[in-house]
Amino acid sequence: MSAVLELRKVSIRFENIQALDSVDFDLLEGETHAIVGENGAGKSTMMRILAGVYTGYEGEYFLDGQPVHLQSPRDALSLGIGMIHQELSVIPELSVAENLFLGRQPLTPYGMIDWRLMNRTAQEELSKLGFADIDVKRPLGTYALGTQQVVEVLRVILSGAKVLIMDEPTSALSPPEVERLIQLIDTLRKAKRSIIYISHFLEEVMRVADRVTVLRDGHKVATVNQTDTSVNELISLILGREINAELPAATTQKDAHVLLEVRDLTADVFRNVNLNVYQGEVVGLYGAIGSGHFDLARAVFGMYRFDSGAVVVDGQTYPRDFSARYAIQHGLAYASESRRMSLFMEEPIFRNVMVPHLERLGRWLSPTRSTELDLSTPQIKLTGVHPDDPVNPVGQLSGGNQQKVAIARWLPFPPKVFIMAEPTRGMDVGAKSEVLTILRNFRNEGYGVLVVSSEPETVLSVADRIMVMSRGQVVADMENVNLNKDVLMRLL
Repeated sequence: MSAVLELRKVSIRFENIQALDSVDFDLLEGETHAIVGENGAGKSTMMRILAGVYTGYEGEYFLDGQPVHLQSPRDALSLGIGMIHQELSVIPELSVAENLFLGRQPLTPYGMIDWRLMNRTAQEELSKLGFADIDVKRPLGTYALGTQQVVEVLRVILSGAKVLIMDEPTSALSPPEVERLIQLIDTLRKAKRSIIYISHFLEEVMRVADRVTVLRDGHKVATVNQTDTSVNELISLILGREINAELPAATTQKDAHVLLEVRDLTADVFRNVNLNVYQGEVVGLYGAIGSGHFDLARAVFGMYRFDSGAVVVDGQTYPRDFSARYAIQHGLAYASESRRMSLFMEEPIFRNVMVPHLERLGRWLSPTRSTELDLSTPQIKLTGVHPDDPVNPVGQLSGGNQQKVAIARWLPFPPKVFIMAEPTRGMDVGAKSEVLTILRNFRNEGYGVLVVSSEPETVLSVADRIMVMSRGQVVADMENVNLNKDVLMRLL
């Protein structure tokens, strides 16, 4: 069978990083071809070349046997290549039909939108895919994420795409929604659509893929038939070594004081989660993107609504609908995985450190600059921010030093438990070591620390105990003794 899409010896470099190095890849008609690998393996780079986002590459790109060099995503779509991003681009306030035909609404002879034709066509197209139960007149935002994902896929198909690139399409979906999407993929395969499927969930890959290509450090390691491989073999190919098939025994209960207790916490993206952090302990909460661990961390801090369960800090049960402000005042601190979302880049370091504490310093009057400087400067020096001039704008600091500011902001009025999401993302080796040393020092001083990450190296290097989440549930709770990436990846 001839390839509908092919890359030959494709390479691309970004400054000192060789993102892809002489990679070959082909996609057959009616095939679902998965691409897997660790973070930084080159999956996203390859996907962006295929979708026309990156154009400055070496090598050859063929569509239906003809050489092409795409100049933009619009160029790709005009040639039948559509991209379904991890973050949905639907408009929740519009109806299902309006989302399907956004920018391409059928018109009457008088130039008005032909609502009857649009709704009828939308219902017919959804029925062809096995989703006749979706009411095309309802606002899309009233449907679950799985249905929104189906609509996003169909919108790309109706735009003319014969090749679909799916980037972590199930990362935010519940198990029933995953099943709905897998049903859609099976239908598309039968209709001779070709799909490139990128996912961290290897069990899922084994269900949907006909073939799997493994990338490691910008190189293609192998392309294997799904019927000739296994999850364990894929992990070995991803990591470059044989894996240990034995999982460690579950952790035993500690006698230390419990600082954070999460009881049966349930929301739309996680369910029945139980979690403890003890005094003087670092707990790593690990999962692939979409496992629900980041949403769980936000829920524990009062930033994500949960349906049932309880959060208990140092023996005190939080109110049912507590806020982040309440959490700060009653013993929790939280550093987001996105420094640019949590820090004010144009503001000086000292102002960023003091933002969570302004109400403590005076409900009616803003604290003076000298008060803020007096309280923040020792914490800036303690965490090793460099340069340590408190009036420097945070945006002028390196990523590692910005993370130190995100940590320092909680020290003027220390919490009982620090929740740190991706504390070392995007840092060099030296900066990572410095930040992890700060977290270990918190543990040694008797605080509790919850490190939430999708980077196995982070939790393995700092945690006393590691909990693994997959599909919104905790699937393992292990002492960090003789653990490695093999074990963590097998649990996803």
